[in-house]
Amino acid sequence: MSHIENSLTDPFQDAPLLCLLLRGIKRSVGISSQHRLPITMALLRRIKTELARAPDILPKDQLMLWSAFTLAFYGFLRSSEFTSPSTKQFNPLAHLSRSDISFSSDGSLRLQLKASKTDPYRQGCSLLLAPSGRSVCAIRALRKYLALSSSSTEAPLYVIYVFQSGLYLTRAKVTSVLRLLLQRMGVSTEHYASYSFRIGAATTAAEAGLPPWLIQTLGRCSSNCFTLYIRTPTSILQRVPSLLASTTTTTAQRIWNPQDGCCTLAQT
Repeated sequence: MSHIENSLTDPFQDAPLLCLLLRGIKRSVGISSQHRLPITMALLRRIKTELARAPDILPKDQLMLWSAFTLAFYGFLRSSEFTSPSTKQFNPLAHLSRSDISFSSDGSLRLQLKASKTDPYRQGCSLLLAPSGRSVCAIRALRKYLALSSSSTEAPLYVIYVFQSGLYLTRAKVTSVLRLLLQRMGVSTEHYASYSFRIGAATTAAEAGLPPWLIQTLGRCSSNCFTLYIRTPTSILQRVPSLLASTTTTTAQRIWNPQDGCCTLAQT
């Protein structure tokens, strides 16, 4: 560091392996210079209204984007799990395809993820999403999108039709459209990106009172790193004093039971 501060040549500038090592260390310990804000359910409802009246987005693209937004939210998806690496690059062995989705008789959706950030060996995993029964529903949005799309089962799940030419949905495109809609809503866009849907899902789940073990399961987190995604809602903070004040002293010790999702009396 002293070399750089004194305008001398960086001795490690020609050490690409070292750069990769440092990048891996930052990723493993969760060091990030980016602060992302969550797309919560309340904000997602407003986005739905703004997207539906966007004059510069084709109706088919509106359905496609809304389906992508809701699937990313309810599925706690990472950006790479529902987008393509580029507008023209797609690998059916790794990226989300139409053949990876199926609907059950009860209306639920089964989503097969071939690979993800925490699945380097591509063992894959299966996600189950049920209808929400509300205006913001990933199942309803996906069915509407698929009803107007006639691509083959090996095609990427989300394709943007710009100037009548099919371009794959990318992380950058999700971020740019999201920020465009937020800007029109009068929301500052600096800290919102495609990853905000996953952060928003974790935040909304915590606000809804879902137990930590369930949030960890939904987010497919192998550790407690999911807590980094949760932006503590003001409503929860406002309830803390009354919750603490209402706590009664007891001689029995309570411990967290992950199976029941609540605290139970410890066995003595």
